[in-house]
Amino acid sequence: MKQLLRILLATVFAAALMQLYCAHMELKYNYEALVWREKSQTDQFGKIIGTALQRTHQDAQKIAELEDQIKALTARNGQGN
Repeated sequence: MKQLLRILLATVFAAALMQLYCAHMELKYNYEALVWREKSQTDQFGKIIGTALQRTHQDAQKIAELEDQIKALTARNGQGN
């Protein structure tokens, strides 16, 4: 009977260790998956921000060109009168 209790105790202890190991591995996997996801999203946001900055720069150039055209037309109209 005493032998059986020791075997049972060792089995329960081994099962608890296995559960602990499984939980540890699951947490490790989830952490790595989240890090990978975060890196992917950070890269994606970086590309989006870069594209937005490029468009903003292009829009600013277009606005400057249009302002120059308006000034040139206004100067021409002023001289023509």
